[in-house]
Amino acid sequence: MAVDNKINMLTKKQKEIFDYIRRYINKKGYGPSLKEMKKHFGLSSLATIHEHLDNLVSKRYIKRVKNQPRSIELNNKKKKSELVSIPLLGMIAAGSPIEAIEIPEKIRVQKSLLSRSGEHFALRVQGDSMVDEGIFDGAVVVIRKQPTVENGETAVALVNKNEVTLKKIYREKNRYRLQPANSALKPIFVKNLTIQGKVISIFRNIEEIEQKQKFEFNKIICGDVLDEMKKIPDNTMHLAITSPPYNVGKNYDNHNDKMSYRDYLDWLFKVWAETKRVLVPGGRFALNIAPTGIRDFVPLHHDFANQFRQLGMKFRTEIIWYKQTMLKRTAWGSFKSPANPHIVPSWEYVLIFSKDKNRLDGTSKMADITKDEFMNFSDGFWQIWPETRRKGHPAPFPEKLIYRLIKFYSYKGNNILDMFGGTGTVAAVTAKTGRNFIHIDISPQYCKVAKDRLNKKTKR
Repeated sequence: MAVDNKINMLTKKQKEIFDYIRRYINKKGYGPSLKEMKKHFGLSSLATIHEHLDNLVSKRYIKRVKNQPRSIELNNKKKKSELVSIPLLGMIAAGSPIEAIEIPEKIRVQKSLLSRSGEHFALRVQGDSMVDEGIFDGAVVVIRKQPTVENGETAVALVNKNEVTLKKIYREKNRYRLQPANSALKPIFVKNLTIQGKVISIFRNIEEIEQKQKFEFNKIICGDVLDEMKKIPDNTMHLAITSPPYNVGKNYDNHNDKMSYRDYLDWLFKVWAETKRVLVPGGRFALNIAPTGIRDFVPLHHDFANQFRQLGMKFRTEIIWYKQTMLKRTAWGSFKSPANPHIVPSWEYVLIFSKDKNRLDGTSKMADITKDEFMNFSDGFWQIWPETRRKGHPAPFPEKLIYRLIKFYSYKGNNILDMFGGTGTVAAVTAKTGRNFIHIDISPQYCKVAKDRLNKKTKR
């Protein structure tokens, strides 16, 4: 029975609460927290909210998802992994233009991978002119119908009235440049063209689409990082944020933090390769790292940056996270002498990389960063105190740091990965800001802390 046909089964207060929940979800795409509901209705206790929610659950108006922040969902609301059918219209050239071939076929894709509005269709790619954008021969691209794109965006262009091609589009003085994303190929120049749509999602093939349909987000995964990352489909995550173990012998539960340096780098190179694979084209990776040692200085940040460049990731910038941690000075070196003084770092780096291209596709409606936040965060010197409540972890992230990275580098509804998730700071802030998370950690102790942390946030 539809919800609207059961409204008179609710008490007046239950209907008010249900209407508030429905409006909130329709506006923001996720449910309100208990703390927000308590404030909105001017209640003195969360117990009253719990009672009303229990009644709404029993009457099947809403449901509450365990182990998930903002766990309230409308009972007639489909999950974020909802599948929708879009037409697969045939082949498109990622090379010289060819005549479009339309085939009356449908494919099903996750709704979360489409734009929030507009009409969509899919095309199979033929050719290799867009390989630097991660679009290979045989791939499937999802297109949002629109008559214009910004300079440099990848689009479907109709030229010569009946030939269609896939290229990066640039408007020049009295012509258009159709630019391949392949350094071995030359651009095409035309006087006139018609934009038929913009590329918003890329799949390696139809099998990848089917694999993504089965993948679930908002999970705390306890297991080996490489084993678990291999289960994530290609081109799935929009942003990865992590800080790996530093290999300095810290007491991480269930992890050897004192490998040989060669083994340590080789292990993380495999993790970074998986990270690149699971990111969407334009997806970002924010790596928090710092050099180790004072007497025996180890430039981890340089070694990791070199690894990412070997993998073909684009090095975008480095953020200085100033931690103000020089409260206890014991390693002076040659005190009051230039003979051998030591510099004690009071900062760490956050290195930012992107996959294949600079731009992350998305709609402006899903950009939730404010003007003041954007202007503040775009200054690369971030003065943030380190986390003092360690929750059993030797080096937890401060939530403020993660909040800045998420708001600056992702849209609402994006998918965010922390493959060394620890006690769940990235997962918690991701959920709080209306994104989807995947948290991976090998430690059962840390995973339990992360789950408890997320459960507490759902009760606020």
